[in-house]
Amino acid sequence: MRGIYPPKPKISLMSLMKNSMIATAAIFACRITGMIREMVYMALFGDKGVLDAFYTAFRIPNLLRDLFAEGALSQSYTSVATKTKSTEGDEATWELTQKIATQLSSLMLVIITLGICFAGPIMQLLYGSDLGEPQHSDYDFMGLAVGLNQIMWPFIGFASLSALIMGALNMFGKFGLPMLASAAFNITSVLIGLGLGYYMDPNFGPQALYGFAIGVTLGGIAQMAVQLPALRKTGFRWKLNFHWKGAEVRRIWALMIPSVVASGVTQFNVFINTGFALDLQEGSVVALTGAFRIWQLPVGLFGVATGMVVLPTIAKLIAEKKQSTIAEQVAGAMKLVAFFAIPSVVVLGILGTEIISLAYQRGQFNENASAYMGQVLSAYSIGLIGYAGTKVVQPVLLALEKKWVPLIVAAISLSISLSLNYYFVYVLHTDASWLALTTSVVTTFTFLFYFFYLRNHLGSIGGKDLCISLTKVVVASLGMAIVYYFAKLWFMQDFVYQGFFYRLFLFCSVVTVGGIVYLGLSWIFKTPELMMAVDKVLKRARR
Repeated sequence: MRGIYPPKPKISLMSLMKNSMIATAAIFACRITGMIREMVYMALFGDKGVLDAFYTAFRIPNLLRDLFAEGALSQSYTSVATKTKSTEGDEATWELTQKIATQLSSLMLVIITLGICFAGPIMQLLYGSDLGEPQHSDYDFMGLAVGLNQIMWPFIGFASLSALIMGALNMFGKFGLPMLASAAFNITSVLIGLGLGYYMDPNFGPQALYGFAIGVTLGGIAQMAVQLPALRKTGFRWKLNFHWKGAEVRRIWALMIPSVVASGVTQFNVFINTGFALDLQEGSVVALTGAFRIWQLPVGLFGVATGMVVLPTIAKLIAEKKQSTIAEQVAGAMKLVAFFAIPSVVVLGILGTEIISLAYQRGQFNENASAYMGQVLSAYSIGLIGYAGTKVVQPVLLALEKKWVPLIVAAISLSISLSLNYYFVYVLHTDASWLALTTSVVTTFTFLFYFFYLRNHLGSIGGKDLCISLTKVVVASLGMAIVYYFAKLWFMQDFVYQGFFYRLFLFCSVVTVGGIVYLGLSWIFKTPELMMAVDKVLKRARR
């Protein structure tokens, strides 16, 4: 049996795979609970304009969370703090953390106060007359959106502190619990939202959304609180520290601006899409939001998880001046992500409507809504490889402190986004799926730019080996695609009109067969990632 396996990989790559799988399991729990949260929203409110108001109101604090908290702040802090820990020890690292936590709390207090006070003008500035379109004339869309927005502003403060804690735990090699914290947010926001929503309006009309908005803010508190015991065990003690001078503090905030841009290209694109979607048919914001949630599931499972593990590893290698192993780490991470991301494109692209139907089709969310959101998901799927790949290479650029490269990418990407969206909506008069296609174009461009820049900087990222591995994955994925195409053609034409359990059985059967074909072809082609996993399982079985 030993002869069929490739040479034993280096320990660093095995460690990367192990830590990535731990983070992946935690993210899977978060993404599933996040999907359940979206299911509750759509079952209660459908794809009507009232839910458009909720998503529009949440878009601003959620965007800031993605940029400053889970994106720029966490990555900038982790990069600098890991290097500080390697060179100066734990005490200096915790002092740095206390300074950043104090600065962050002060900044968030100002931002939240301004956000609440100026919610109306901010919403009007961003979305203009779109908030008062005739399709929302049966209730005060503008008033509802602004009120919900004011309630949810404090969420960004708790989410930012939660992200800082996550970065500190990642620095100590703890990846599972920090990612599970988002599950605490999802569960808390849904349970409290249901309770308060029912209390405010038992029929779950527009007023019930205020209960869910309160649930979002309290969910942010839960997300932070569940990580505090683990943080205390690492040795950190909360202490206000207003001595903000220091080279490391300046480096973190100096990395923040380009990191905001680097982390936020896709988020900015989604934010822009919301404005354009308000000029489309009712329910377009819901379609974009629900499909994006599904699209992020494989990205979060493998792209985000791997990138999160790679960042402290690369930062440590840089601090220890082990430049020669950086390219090896990047190549290993890229191959691991591709093994999961490429078949995910096939599943979401071909079975998009079926996935949406299973996930959301109940209550007020009907067959037509499933078909519309399914088209959006299929358009999103085209950019999944680029988005997942960006989650790997962007943290590497950050660890290398290539500060201004993201600014160039962002300027081009946002220009592409605005131009294509304007053309699709106001010239061609298309639907929301074309806005999702714009996101796919932008994410693909962003990844390619980053990848080739990094390749030029490092000299090589194992190009030949990487191409061979990708070719094997693509061919195996094509076999799976053939299975799904004919299954949809022969057995799933009236899928959305069938009962739930029949849909579930049929979908699971088709996906299982396709998955077996993919894994079988990967085994035949000796795909390294599969062989490594099998080898590890067999060794444990022998023990």
